[in-house]
Amino acid sequence: MSLTLKALEYFNAVAETGAISIAMKNLNVSQAAITESIQRLETHLGVLLFRRHARGMTLTHAGHEFWRHTQRILALISAAEEVLATRPDSVNGELVIGSISPLTGYYLPGLLERYRRTFPKVSTRIMEDAGHFIEHQLINGELDVALTATSALENKDPFHSSILVRSPWRLWVSARHAFSDQATVSISDIKNESVIVLVNDELERGSSNLWNNIGIRPRSVTRTRSVEAVRSLVATGYGVCVLPQVLFRAWSLEGTQLVSIPLVEELAPLEIGVIWRRGAPVSPIAQGFIATASEYGQSIQPVFKTSFANQNGFVEPPPDDISSK
Repeated sequence: MSLTLKALEYFNAVAETGAISIAMKNLNVSQAAITESIQRLETHLGVLLFRRHARGMTLTHAGHEFWRHTQRILALISAAEEVLATRPDSVNGELVIGSISPLTGYYLPGLLERYRRTFPKVSTRIMEDAGHFIEHQLINGELDVALTATSALENKDPFHSSILVRSPWRLWVSARHAFSDQATVSISDIKNESVIVLVNDELERGSSNLWNNIGIRPRSVTRTRSVEAVRSLVATGYGVCVLPQVLFRAWSLEGTQLVSIPLVEELAPLEIGVIWRRGAPVSPIAQGFIATASEYGQSIQPVFKTSFANQNGFVEPPPDDISSK
């Protein structure tokens, strides 16, 4: 048996009412249909979902856990149906989007282009800020949604999130660097290199963990808040840097080439996602943005699974690559 929407609806109705007799009236189906569906569901899951007694049915611990997930699934399906019930080209209004600075220039434009093609009458306003400020603005209702590094959220509890891309960390070096032709590089191999650090709370947290985990410090460090400055400094051979592949471009503003190389050390990828306030109503405009963001993330995810960049700066997925959310 595979899980069906009908099975989840029957289970949810009994869980809410505590009685098959009430659920059958609410759903306008027979008692036998509900009873059989729940029995098949329990057999499929291999657990007891309800305890039967004279006054009705109560959820077991496993039943409570399953109900919690079932409610989320049914809510998401309902939201999707609501979004699709309205023609996107007829929806109008304003959407206020928060974004951390690295993503505003290197991820958000492509996402916005796709969203505006689907929802042409919706005006968008972008508010760029540090991640912790964006979290406060969402909680205060100043933003509808936000694009951020979900892996670096200070507090995940107040938010729903949808992860769009998991971007691996790479070593960026000049195309003329001795490492440029290597398939992989270990962090320990670059301990004597000059390192360039992009000053950003969300990104520094990840790269600092890498240095701390292997217990070494780079020889010298140059810090800058500009991704373009990082790219130019690396391309001219001033130093190397470790940054997520999502920010990589193979040419500096001066037309000098750089390459990105996979690291031997495993570092948790940077997770990019959309977040919105838990418990707050989500407008059709915001729901449309979340759905569009998910589609966009799936379409470009293979780019960040690859192990190397080609000479044009575009990244080719390995054979049989399957994009994932």
